[in-house]
Amino acid sequence: MKATKVQTLRGLACLLLVVYHVIGATESQGLRIHDGWLRQLTEALVALRMPLFGLVAGAMYGFSSKRGWSLVRNKAARLLWPMLSVGTLFALVQYAMPNSNYRIDELYLLHIVPVAHYWFLESLFLIFCCLALAETVLPLRSVRSWWIYFAASVVVYLAHPGIIWFSVLGATYLLPYFLLGVGLTRLQWDARQEQPKTGLLRIVLGALLVAWQMLQLPELERFSAPMLLAGLLLSSGFWSLGLRNTLLSRIGDYSFAIYLFHVFFTSATRMALHALAIDTHVPVLLISVPAGLLGPVVLQQLISRSPTVSTYLMGNAQPMQAAA
Repeated sequence: MKATKVQTLRGLACLLLVVYHVIGATESQGLRIHDGWLRQLTEALVALRMPLFGLVAGAMYGFSSKRGWSLVRNKAARLLWPMLSVGTLFALVQYAMPNSNYRIDELYLLHIVPVAHYWFLESLFLIFCCLALAETVLPLRSVRSWWIYFAASVVVYLAHPGIIWFSVLGATYLLPYFLLGVGLTRLQWDARQEQPKTGLLRIVLGALLVAWQMLQLPELERFSAPMLLAGLLLSSGFWSLGLRNTLLSRIGDYSFAIYLFHVFFTSATRMALHALAIDTHVPVLLISVPAGLLGPVVLQQLISRSPTVSTYLMGNAQPMQAAA
């Protein structure tokens, strides 16, 4: 299968996410790393991981021939069924596991309070609903209307509303990157396809901005103007770079399954290695990351054999179909 820019970026985003969860979002999760280069790398990549997911999702929204509530109905099945089924399974497994890195004490609030990384699915669905409603008043078809939407998203982003229920906070975090992706495709800002030099320049500027923030602050603040700018520069820079990599593209083909299931495989691998007295960070990372990528690929192949199971676990995804 020919490698494409979108699938390559999806693959890159998935790779970064799996590495992130193997290392651990905090010092008490994953490898339980308190400091050092792995912890610093994990923190620095916060400006690229989810912004890249958000930009690609927005770009695909811009490409889509479906609009408004028709698209919302489609995304309800695609996003909410997996969130409810796989997300709930993850929460229950974590709840039952002794000494778990992640615990949920109030199970009745599942998905009202987002579950782990499954917040992304709920946030994305909320964005689709909000845009479907907003575009009945002001269609997003011109640079002027885009700027109105984008300016509003930046104001809300910087206001940092702090409403975690139903992933409202996640939606405000993703929205500027999502809208940038819409502009790149629906408004044809990337009509010249790739601009590697400007893309590389944006990546360098974004990386320098993140490095400067890390030198200035004890902890990066995601909802800040510098981090928003860094995320916009990095995610759009990689888009303009026009990367096409066969391996990353193959990972991108299974991006939805990897997003949903990788934590099961990385956690199981890490525990198995611990039982074998293999606790050194780099070996665990080098073994757990491939497990987190390959395990969901095999699982998707098995799930796809049953249309019913595929519907409830992957939103009726077909084999080889990636998240839109």
